[in-house]
Amino acid sequence: MAVGKRILVVGGVAAGPSAASKAARTNPDAHVTLFELTDTISYGICEIPFFLAGEVRQEDLVVHTPASLGKEKGVEVRTLQLVESISTARRTIVVREVATGRVYEERFDRLVLATGARPRPLNLAGEQARNVFPVRSYDGACALRRYLETEHPRNVVIVGGGYIGIEMAEALRSRECEVTVLERRNEILHDLDAPARAFVADILARRGVRLVAGAQVVALPVDASQRVSHVLTPDGSYPADLVIVATGVIPATELAGTAGIRLGTRGGILVDQRMQTSVDGIFAAGDCCEYRDIVTRKWVYAPLATNANRAGWVAGQNAAGGRAAFPGVLRSTALRVFDGEVARTGLTAEEARDAGLHVVAETITSRSRVPVMPGSAPLSVSLTAEHETGRILGGTLWGTEGAVLRSHALAVALHQGMTLEQFQKTDFAYAPPFSPLWDPLLIAANALEKLRTHGTRP
Repeated sequence: MAVGKRILVVGGVAAGPSAASKAARTNPDAHVTLFELTDTISYGICEIPFFLAGEVRQEDLVVHTPASLGKEKGVEVRTLQLVESISTARRTIVVREVATGRVYEERFDRLVLATGARPRPLNLAGEQARNVFPVRSYDGACALRRYLETEHPRNVVIVGGGYIGIEMAEALRSRECEVTVLERRNEILHDLDAPARAFVADILARRGVRLVAGAQVVALPVDASQRVSHVLTPDGSYPADLVIVATGVIPATELAGTAGIRLGTRGGILVDQRMQTSVDGIFAAGDCCEYRDIVTRKWVYAPLATNANRAGWVAGQNAAGGRAAFPGVLRSTALRVFDGEVARTGLTAEEARDAGLHVVAETITSRSRVPVMPGSAPLSVSLTAEHETGRILGGTLWGTEGAVLRSHALAVALHQGMTLEQFQKTDFAYAPPFSPLWDPLLIAANALEKLRTHGTRP
């Protein structure tokens, strides 16, 4: 077989199937094989909280089956296969069949690693109890759904106040559970601007979610039924029929590390714009990688489905002989919390200062529509720019409507390196049911540019 024709992909979910599909499409003559440890290769991991709330059906979580990926994309899929090692010199991988224990070698011309991430453990006795669940996989989500429907837990403790923890709080309140969120930091959603965090905290309090900040979990006592009965912190004990661990993830890079592939300070695989690793012919994509931040050009770890899918496409195309580039990440994220929504893209003012930038920041509150229109609601924008140049660095938006979709315009501005002055001249669509005559984003840009150039607020 000619060089470049044997392409192996390790890992499923988002990046792996994207890479495999794009490789097969880029080079129809290539033989593309995907190896996955579980029997579910591609599913919507971000939809898990909504599946648990009953908004999404289990069958709709699965994006591709092994059969559909083979038929529609021309990819050979091998499930229940554990890739144990990589020989970069011999260009082979060692694979173990989970069901039989058989070990075999597979040769590659190009290799794509999409090994993802694993839940960050609490490292406490009791973490394996039958009522303790991380929120990270399809199988885990199905097991948790069964537990909810058969055990009917009343008191739920969520360990972690990030995006998944907050989404899980909403999902479980919809099931009429009493929910307590324990966050070890002094605030939830630490990567949002402070007013946006306060907005979310207020909604959660009104919806009956108890938030406890600065709460470090120190013990998970297990009773005779092998369940955690309560969650202990230095400042209190919280009864628990169910414990959700939502403390974030860490890159699963042991396979790459033992093969001598270069890793970053956060443990992720370092890749160039072609998604190639430090070893020629070996690419990587998804939550196992670190990426360049578009604004600062520094390495960041941003385990988001959008990044995984886009990076997977680039890795697959280049593994198959194409020429594609991944520009980096803005860490654009969005959150629905009951009747509210929050979005961020780029840097907050605090993050920009930590990166060594001289910044100016402003927060405004406007309306989502023309004030006289039904449904018009307050909408806030926090915008950050570089003081010397006016280059937009990032922003956060929040309200009960219109925040998330407006953030897309801001993300485009960041990709293009626009200044406040340039952004002010953008021709936004206007109609009373959708936006005020001056969109909140433009009001924020105008206010920040006046503050930057004149030191005064309008």
